[in-house]
Amino acid sequence: MEEKKYINIDNMATRLCQILKDARESMVDDKNKDFIMENFSDKHLEDKSNEMAWQFNSDMKKYLHNPDHRICGNFNNIDYDYPYHIYGEVTYDTPLVNAMIARLDADEDSEQANEDRDFLVDWFFETFGTHGISYNFQSDISEYLYMEFENQQS
Repeated sequence: MEEKKYINIDNMATRLCQILKDARESMVDDKNKDFIMENFSDKHLEDKSNEMAWQFNSDMKKYLHNPDHRICGNFNNIDYDYPYHIYGEVTYDTPLVNAMIARLDADEDSEQANEDRDFLVDWFFETFGTHGISYNFQSDISEYLYMEFENQQS
């Protein structure tokens, strides 16, 4: 059974892939360029970003079904942010948010549901940014390079 889409998977994967490519480029120097490009090819990054997009989709489903949408240490909250997106003003409109969640739960393929999925991708990046994604991926590359260096030394 195919998982329901709470976010626009293609949009999320495209944005994530660019973040991963930028992180990869920041790690490349003359000594390790071939190694990094071989082990972290565009195809690998596309696969990784698609995998991450589906994980974020699952995380968004969990978030939307939490009884409390507050996020510790973050001011963003879907109960205010989604109505602001719709009305253009700060308001708390739980029925509007619940209707969005119901559309996504039903895996609706309407113009509004697709707009909701796009909104949730934008909201994700506004809420959590890209630094953690980029930093974690750079750490993965660093660890991979370190392990390769250790293997060459032994």
